[in-house]
Amino acid sequence: MAQGTSTSMTLDEAINYAIKNQPAFQNYVVEQQISAAKRLQSVSAYIPKLTGSANLQNNLKLPIVALKFPNPITGADENLKIQQGTTYQSAASIDLTVPLVDPTAIGDLKYTRQQRNLSALQLQQAVIDLKVNVSKAYYLVLLNGERVKKIQQTLERDQKAYDDTKVKYDNQSALKSDMNRAYLNLQNTKYQMKLSQDSVKTSTSNLAQLVGLPIGSTLTLTDVLPMQVKEESIPEYPDFKTAEQNRIEIRTEQMQETMNKLLVRKTNFGYIPTLSGYGSLGGLGLDNSNLFQKSSWYWNDYIGLRLSVPIFDGLQKMAIAQQQKLAIKKNENNINNLKETVNYQLQTSSVNYINGYENLKLIQENVKLAEDVVKEVNTRYQNSMATYQEVLDAENTLKDTNFNYLQALYAFLLADLDWKKANGKL
Repeated sequence: MAQGTSTSMTLDEAINYAIKNQPAFQNYVVEQQISAAKRLQSVSAYIPKLTGSANLQNNLKLPIVALKFPNPITGADENLKIQQGTTYQSAASIDLTVPLVDPTAIGDLKYTRQQRNLSALQLQQAVIDLKVNVSKAYYLVLLNGERVKKIQQTLERDQKAYDDTKVKYDNQSALKSDMNRAYLNLQNTKYQMKLSQDSVKTSTSNLAQLVGLPIGSTLTLTDVLPMQVKEESIPEYPDFKTAEQNRIEIRTEQMQETMNKLLVRKTNFGYIPTLSGYGSLGGLGLDNSNLFQKSSWYWNDYIGLRLSVPIFDGLQKMAIAQQQKLAIKKNENNINNLKETVNYQLQTSSVNYINGYENLKLIQENVKLAEDVVKEVNTRYQNSMATYQEVLDAENTLKDTNFNYLQALYAFLLADLDWKKANGKL
């Protein structure tokens, strides 16, 4: 999406866009790719290694060896100087190493396989967190937009009340204080409208940044705040066992524990001897004028087995294994703590969900009642059967009730998200 463009999104589209474009989330995708690369690296430990080498040397000055030999005639020792080597010397070889038995490499293979599974679980957890965060930000934009609509309705009523009061004042059937209060009430509503409109802008900007839209892009939401919600059937006793099995956090920690156990095994494998095969094919070229003739080269080759037996490493592996065992103990503690947290979240989220729904239905009834009161008082006021103070009180009551309803609706939507997350259903 180009910078400065305009786009419309439903909630699902916003979540999918964030999964594909949010920079922070993309790091989890990259981490999974890194795990795949580490897997290939561990596999390569058991693949034969083939290396080649070659060199060409020009001996500008050949070395001299001085030897003492007895003169067979005089019997005296005489120095004999012998020039060694050839002017040109070259060597070339191909070396092969084949791992046959390497327990440490096997441990690496198992560890990196689990590491890839762990990164997949972490990616799933990141998707869940992203869904929750985008949903909350999306709902907040809708909430602020609905507030603007409600205040617009209030503003229209306040404008009409002020106009009616001014007419009454001009006809000397209303006090100046009533007209002033009507004016002040109208101005306060306009100020609230400005604050609500600013809230829409800031919350929309936050959502655009959260999903990863380019800077300067304009975001429009196509979903609407669900003014009528359906209550899900919440069991009196939550299914803790199923929730624990579904929660990615627990499975991630269990996977981390498995990986630490594999690290202990890998460290212990370091005490087992390793066996590898090796071989080499090479030659040495020696000549004073031309190395490129067949007679100047002398070839050799060999194969063999190499057994490496660890004897004493200064207790290094023992110290590493001890640290890894302590890490496993931490994993066990973390798993127990996560299970307690999940159980607590199930209990609190179910209570919050039920209470949120009941509060929402109650306030929804209050809104209808407050709207009826406003209509009745305004009709009486127009017929000079009610004071402006009664109109003002009724308007303020409706304004507060509408605000409370939107807050309750937003709280219920968040409670619904928390309940689904607690059960591992996101």
